[in-house]
Amino acid sequence: MVRPREFQDEVIFHGVYRALCKKGYGQLALTDITHEMNISPAALMKRFGSKKNLLLAYSDYVIELTRQAFHDASLSGQSPIEALKTVFRDAVSHMKDPVELANHTSFYLEGTNDPDLLEKTRYRLQLIDEFTRRMLNQAITNNEIVPCDVARVSRVLQAAISGAMLIWIKESDRSLDELFDECFQVIFASLVQGGAE
Repeated sequence: MVRPREFQDEVIFHGVYRALCKKGYGQLALTDITHEMNISPAALMKRFGSKKNLLLAYSDYVIELTRQAFHDASLSGQSPIEALKTVFRDAVSHMKDPVELANHTSFYLEGTNDPDLLEKTRYRLQLIDEFTRRMLNQAITNNEIVPCDVARVSRVLQAAISGAMLIWIKESDRSLDELFDECFQVIFASLVQGGAE
């Protein structure tokens, strides 16, 4: 009898990511995930117990990826503002087009109907805000930007980045890199030049 193939969690979570990008949260079925990695739904159920447990584990995986991305950026040798831009850019670098981005984002938006998934999403967003503030404070310490209301700048930056991803639907001839660069240029222009917030 052939022994079933073992899959590392990272491979499984990559399958979840690819399936979400193609189907979105509302249309996602276990078979969509298993199709991405050539594993049976029964094997996936044996490992996680339910689709919800799999998505909760995927959320934990994304949270750790987020934490690691900010950690790596802080050690990259880039200025804090450039490192921050790299984190936001790399987070969506595998998205081929606005449809994939919208489909994957639906996991965080439509998943708010589930209290457990909502809690994971809130925690991840809090982490992003915490690390963003930390890097902004480092930019102030390094005299890269002038002292400012860090909490406010963090909120506006995150809102601008989220908005840029929506604008990509309308302006798909531009790259997300261009749209993100524009956000950073506008938000930090006065802070770098020492003007008013």
